[in-house]
Amino acid sequence: MHVSETLALASRIARKMRTSANTVRHRTRLRAMPEFRPAPGASVDVLVNFPGEPVNIYQIRQWYGPLEYLARTHRVAILCYQPSTAELVARETDLKVVLTPSYTDLREVEQDLRPKIILYPNQNYANYRILGITSAEHVFISHGESDKIYMASNWVKVFNYFFVAGEASRDRLRKHVRNYDVDARTLAIGRPQIDIRHESPLKAQSDRITVLYAPTWEGGRRTMRYGSVASHGVTIVSRLLSDSRFRVIYRPHPRTGVLDTDFAEADEKIRDLLHDANEANEDAHLIDTSAFGWQLEFADLMITDISAVAYDWLTTAKPLLVTQPTEPEAVMPTEGFIAKTRLLTASDADRCNQIVSNLLDDAMEREKLARWADYYYGDRTKGASLSRFASAIEQVISERDQAVEMRQNPSNSGCPVSANAAPEVGRPPKPAARAAMRGVTFAARSIRFAGNGMANLVAQYQGESKLIDSRDSAMKRRRSEILVSTMAGPQDIGLLLDWLPALELVNRTHSVAILTGNQRTYDRLVRATRLRVHIGRNASETEEMFVELAPRLHLQFEQANLNLRELTHRNLRHVYVGSDEHCDWINNRLRAFDTVLFNGPTSVDTIASTLINLPSTTALTVIEDQELDGQGHRARSRSASILATLNESISNAPETRKSVM
Repeated sequence: MHVSETLALASRIARKMRTSANTVRHRTRLRAMPEFRPAPGASVDVLVNFPGEPVNIYQIRQWYGPLEYLARTHRVAILCYQPSTAELVARETDLKVVLTPSYTDLREVEQDLRPKIILYPNQNYANYRILGITSAEHVFISHGESDKIYMASNWVKVFNYFFVAGEASRDRLRKHVRNYDVDARTLAIGRPQIDIRHESPLKAQSDRITVLYAPTWEGGRRTMRYGSVASHGVTIVSRLLSDSRFRVIYRPHPRTGVLDTDFAEADEKIRDLLHDANEANEDAHLIDTSAFGWQLEFADLMITDISAVAYDWLTTAKPLLVTQPTEPEAVMPTEGFIAKTRLLTASDADRCNQIVSNLLDDAMEREKLARWADYYYGDRTKGASLSRFASAIEQVISERDQAVEMRQNPSNSGCPVSANAAPEVGRPPKPAARAAMRGVTFAARSIRFAGNGMANLVAQYQGESKLIDSRDSAMKRRRSEILVSTMAGPQDIGLLLDWLPALELVNRTHSVAILTGNQRTYDRLVRATRLRVHIGRNASETEEMFVELAPRLHLQFEQANLNLRELTHRNLRHVYVGSDEHCDWINNRLRAFDTVLFNGPTSVDTIASTLINLPSTTALTVIEDQELDGQGHRARSRSASILATLNESISNAPETRKSVM
């Protein structure tokens, strides 16, 4: 590298090290307080998993009310991975907050908290590790109903249940997620948040119409860029403020401007407009950063983007105006109420005050929204959603308790149940010894993590400086029927390397490609195989390559956090290949796959008995190659299993739980 490149890399490493050091100090300070640690001997019934940063706290904040209601009858806790997030959540709710000893250390969950249900309000990649726990049922609760593509992602398969709002969500899943038993794996709870009472920070003004403008942010990918702040926002607020009939509540998404300076600048202009208007009119308007809920009752009409907030507002059946995104690649809903609603274009924003007036006087529009609300949420009478939420929790706890009680010991298969399948028994080490062991383990893990992180950063920087972007090349554009994705480091791809001869055999008749997100892994694979190897240096690039390659079959050989990202893709068959040497891979994450390929010493009964209610749509396929002599025989047996699975995917044949290759 040149001197300038070396200095730039050193600066990046130094910034990361400073951030890490500050986080460790903050974590150490909070962990010294009993309120951020599990109470001795106090397990919980319900644990909410929240690994997000403070900027994403809106995702958990909206669940405080329903969780506090649930805490009247159950032991409830919130698990945070970031010290700044834990501190903020603890200030906002009386619920128990537990901060993990490190970002990746979940031993206290398995040994002390021992939850019966783990709830997930988001699709954070860090969810992947805790999803491996087999002694709990895992439930996706989302952070709002919507017709966005993530609400019908293949990713929902990884959970035991999805607590959906109503029939609209079920229809969406039936249409878009293949090989998913919607009736068996969803429970409809409505929207519990609408049953929580909130105090308004504003006084009502009967002589003015209150308009809530609640745009979303710019989005992390082009396909999800629905935000209107930069395209519509300044014009919308200006026109409303120019009309004395209207009072404006501006509620921007907390992440507004994080990735796009145009959004940040437009947000600042809107705030200035409201500040100036308030100086002239005694604080009539509001820049809102409060908890969401009171606005539903207080405001007369909402203007928003294609986002979950629109669907929250739908519960009121009051007038709603949704913006048309200006990003050409934004994926638009093709069904549901937004698909059948006339959207506000950027060019029409200049007359939004007149459009708002017309909507307020349109009785037929109100009736239409009420019908949509019934379809999305079902019974909206006061208290109905909270009651359905509590009943769903009770049902899952009862199911989990019965499953754990009936679970058989699969030790006769040669694969012991993973440590998280049941609480630890026996005498624990003394506190001092336990603390010392944890300290040594943490130090060792930190050194390894830092070493791998720096090595990855150096490799990525070198790769970016010398790699020719071949996105438009014939090699990149050529489709692959079979795609192997690996987001792990080079030290964790041993099983994939072992399967390369089989994959190269398959490639003689069906195109095979490998996609990785790690530069060192990419370098190693390029040296190890003649197969095409691609690298996705960020989420958008990986998504684009996945779409361009258009595979029918997707294989994974290890369990890394970023594997969740690749499992979101629909309309193809996802296959996990289990290790021959150990059984650590047998955990709840297998639910996300349509097929699991494995051979001895594992058995179908081992997997089925280790997991709580593994869905019948997951095919468990045994590869009988362990008795064959020679690598060539093994490669042919393995390639045959891949081709058979590919043919099954193409023909869409009915899946069976037990099959043998």
